[in-house]
Amino acid sequence: MTEQHPALRLRRVGTIGAGGVESGYAIENVSFVCEGGTWTALAGPARAGKTSVLRCAAGLDPVTAGEVRLAAGLRLAHVGLLPVAEQLATVGTLDSALGLLPAGSAEILRDALHRLGLWEERDVPVDDLTESLQRAAAVAVAVATTPDVLLADDLTHGLPPATAAAILDLLRDGVDRAGLCVVATAGDLASLERADAVVLLAEGRVVETRVMP
Repeated sequence: MTEQHPALRLRRVGTIGAGGVESGYAIENVSFVCEGGTWTALAGPARAGKTSVLRCAAGLDPVTAGEVRLAAGLRLAHVGLLPVAEQLATVGTLDSALGLLPAGSAEILRDALHRLGLWEERDVPVDDLTESLQRAAAVAVAVATTPDVLLADDLTHGLPPATAAAILDLLRDGVDRAGLCVVATAGDLASLERADAVVLLAEGRVVETRVMP
């Protein structure tokens, strides 16, 4: 990717809050870019606008000001922005997902299942998995579809530490080895440590953008 054509660009993005025009903007004048092969963390207090930024980037909420742009030909996936059950609605079992994917993608999913502790659960209907395993499964399936840009909200919130670390490491490998562009909310130090850049939000605005050492 070049600086002129980043994988994902938000330019002065805003969206009206749920209360309509009178309530002001849920987010306003949000701008940042994410290159392929980088991880951008969205940080800030509760109600800072992190989820709204991701929903606008994913096309789930209307953008009422500014623009969201993907580089030509790129594909986007999102994890954690919708209920996990909806994300996995077409997946009966993880083993059936393996059978439906092309060979290269199936190999990626097979590796992800091993790393996330899901291999022994591959024949279990996803509806019968625990919530934490369903969330891990959603990540594995999303990564296996080899998107160019992956958006994630509250990716590891409430997960056992080992599962959370495995998910973060899996995505970091996708960034480093496959050129994946990740934009994810960061609720803990472990998420920030994986990031290449941090966009700090407060009251729906960007207050600082920092490149991590």
